[in-house]
Amino acid sequence: MKVVDISFEVFCERLPRDYGYALFRALAESLDWLEEEALAGVHPLHGTASTDGGLFLGRRARLMLRLPSARAEQAMALTGRRLELGSGLEVGAGRLRELMPYATVHSHFVSIGSIDEAEFLRQAAAELREAGLPERMITGKAHAMSTPEGEVQGFSLLLHGLTPSQSLAVQARGLGEGRKLGCGIFVPHKSVVAVGADE
Repeated sequence: MKVVDISFEVFCERLPRDYGYALFRALAESLDWLEEEALAGVHPLHGTASTDGGLFLGRRARLMLRLPSARAEQAMALTGRRLELGSGLEVGAGRLRELMPYATVHSHFVSIGSIDEAEFLRQAAAELREAGLPERMITGKAHAMSTPEGEVQGFSLLLHGLTPSQSLAVQARGLGEGRKLGCGIFVPHKSVVAVGADE
């Protein structure tokens, strides 16, 4: 099944640091199929952390959903919606983006169930192996996120040496748990050397 990204303009100055669960619930209220869509994912929003634990969004910030291409048109219904996440987030125009088959991909936050780095790598390798994907990876920073069900923990992760088909496969399926909370979603990355630069 073909998977794509849908990128929306957003208008919001500040969000709480742990916005992931609230964002997913707000999106699911607007898109009633989102929660049950197995391949759906919500990219983490990029911004600047404030000293009081918030996240400032710049004018270039985008809300991005990773979805089966068959859902793209339905997702455009988000345009013009206001999502309540502690502060209002206005959703602007959306556009479709194809996944790019880069040899190196990176996920800001992968959660597999272990906070021990060695065990995390073992579990990640097992999941990649089961999917027929290479186990060439580098961990980065540890991350944590609070949700009503408890704290989600994990690490950033870079995968490298991928063929075009492997790259598209791991971007489409993700890794670990919590794709709708922003976890396990891979995007193209500049190089192996730059693994810590964008975290």
